[in-house]
Amino acid sequence: MMRALLSALTGIFSGSAASNPKVACFHCGELVRQKRVVHVIFDGVCRDVCCHGCAAILSTVEQLGQCAPYLAQKQQLEMPDA
Repeated sequence: MMRALLSALTGIFSGSAASNPKVACFHCGELVRQKRVVHVIFDGVCRDVCCHGCAAILSTVEQLGQCAPYLAQKQQLEMPDA
């Protein structure tokens, strides 16, 4: 009986992980399950972020008119030094 219950629970949890992949937060890079993603419009594009804190940062950057410098710095940090 216990073995059947454990097997059923393992199947449920392993199935949910496969059907709910993780995505990287646009701001900080933290991996978050797709069902937990917070969607925010930043620079006219819908971005996936991990939490409302990252969403607030992007909103503030946009309100201050600093989208271009933010995106330029983000791109520079993502590119390895040649």
